[in-house]
Amino acid sequence: MRATLLLATAALAVAGCNKLGIGGGGAPKGQVVATLDGQEITVLEVNAELAGTPIPPTMSRRDAEKVALENIITRRMLAQAAEERELNKKPEFLLQERRAEEQLRVQALARDIAAKVVTPTRDEADKFIGENPFLFANRTFFILDQIQFLRPANIEKLGLEGATTMAQVEQILTANNIPFRRQPASLDSLGANPAFVKEVTTVLAKKPDELFMFATRPQGAPAPVVLVNQVKETRVQPFTGDKAREFAVNYLRNERIQNALKAEVDRQRKTQAERVVFQDGWAPAKDKDAKAGMTKASALELAGEEPKTGTGLEAAAAEHAPAVPASEAPAPAPTN
Repeated sequence: MRATLLLATAALAVAGCNKLGIGGGGAPKGQVVATLDGQEITVLEVNAELAGTPIPPTMSRRDAEKVALENIITRRMLAQAAEERELNKKPEFLLQERRAEEQLRVQALARDIAAKVVTPTRDEADKFIGENPFLFANRTFFILDQIQFLRPANIEKLGLEGATTMAQVEQILTANNIPFRRQPASLDSLGANPAFVKEVTTVLAKKPDELFMFATRPQGAPAPVVLVNQVKETRVQPFTGDKAREFAVNYLRNERIQNALKAEVDRQRKTQAERVVFQDGWAPAKDKDAKAGMTKASALELAGEEPKTGTGLEAAAAEHAPAVPASEAPAPAPTN
C-alpha cells in the first residue's frame, strides 16, 4: 500500500513538472524556453538578460528576446568549456569570482537603500529651482577654449594657480613634459556640480577672462582628466516647466540617495576598528596623512569631486542620476 502511494505521488510530481516545461522529453514548454545539455533556460533569465538594454525600434520584442537567449546559450557553453579545462579552480579565478560576488551583493544593498529614499515633493523641487537659477532660468552653455591633460601626482607643485593665460598653462605643461591637448569645448551649467557652477559664474561675472579648472574621470582613464578653461562665449538657454521640475525632483532624490549610501559606508567603517586586525604596515593612513599634499590647486578639489570609495555603491548611485537634457558634450579626454 505504501509503495503504491509513493509511486502515485512520484507520477503526479512528474506530471506537474511536465506542465511547467521542466524535465521530460520533447521541446521545452511553459516558462522554459530552451535547454542546454538538459539544463533549463527560463523566460525570467531572458528578461534579466534584456533588462536595461534598449531595443532598437526596428526590432520586435520577441526578436530581441531571441538574441538575448542566444547570448545566454553561448555564454553558458563557453563557461562549460572553461569548467572542462578546470579554469574555475585556478586561484586568480577564485579571487575574481569572490570579488564579483561581493560587488553584486553591495549593489543589491545599494538598490535596497535607494528604494527606501523618500521622493522629494513638488514644493521642494520648486524651492531648488528658485535657489539655483543658473541651472534653470539662467541655464548657460559656456563655449570654451580648453586644455586637457591627465592629472599628474605633483599637480599642486606645477604652479598652475599662478597662470593667467592659456599660453602660460601650455608653457607650464610643456616645461614639465606633461602631454596635453588644446581645443574648443563647451560646458552646460545644468550638467555640472551646482556649487562649482555658482562659483565659476560669480568669478566670471567679475572677470570674464579668468581661467578656471576642473576635473573629470572618464571610464577607463588611468587618472582624472584636468580641464583648464577660458570662456570665449556664453549662451543662455532657459530650462523651465514640467521637464525642469522633473529634473529637480530626480536631482534631489539622487542627492538623498548619495547621502544615504555614504551614511551606510560611514556606519560600517565605524565598526572597522573592532572587526579588523591588520598586519603591521597595512593599516590605512590616518586622516592627516591621507590629506597630505592636497591644496586648493588640486583640480579635484576645485571641481568639488571626491575620490571614489571603491565599495561598489557608486555604481548603484549612478543608476539614479538625473538625465541632463541634450547639450554639446565637453571634448573627449586625451588618451596619452
